Amino acid sequence: MSGVKDKFRLIKRRMHLYLIFLIGFALFIVLFGLIFRQYTAGFKPKNSQISYKASADLVGEEIRKISSRPFLFGLEDNLVSDEDFYFDDINFYAIDNKQQRKAVFLLTEIIELSKTSITITNHRVWQVIIHGANNQKIVFKFTHNYTLWNKDFVKFYKKIEQINPVAIKSKWSLWTM
Repeated sequence: MSGVKDKFRLIKRRMHLYLIFLIGFALFIVLFGLIFRQYTAGFKPKNSQISYKASADLVGEEIRKISSRPFLFGLEDNLVSDEDFYFDDINFYAIDNKQQRKAVFLLTEIIELSKTSITITNHRVWQVIIHGANNQKIVFKFTHNYTLWNKDFVKFYKKIEQINPVAIKSKWSLWTM
């Protein structure tokens, strides 16, 4: 009889340990979420002064994509802008594919291109600051799409460096991308 009681006590202790583990894990998730929200609050820019237009088909235009969408289980939505970013010889494009709209800026309106301190899945988050209307700054944050086969971000970097060298705030290299 005492053997059955000992087994029951052992099962009861294991259940308590599982319960303590689950409660601890749930508290860790809540604490992580609170800390993440505190440190990322305000990181993603809210650009309410952008005038978007209906996104026409851009296939005919010679534009190059410079951004990619990182994956961090949805947390990346708090860190990078919702748009995809493109450029050509004259313009910088912010295209919101979800709402089928685009904003077009001249490359000469870019006043800053710099790295941030955030890295998502080995991709550094970069920011582009554009001099908007009424002396307001428009900030876009994105991760670059540089690969062995796609060097469009470097072309964009060099184009901005050629147009406005003062706008480049971070040095580009393969080791610090």
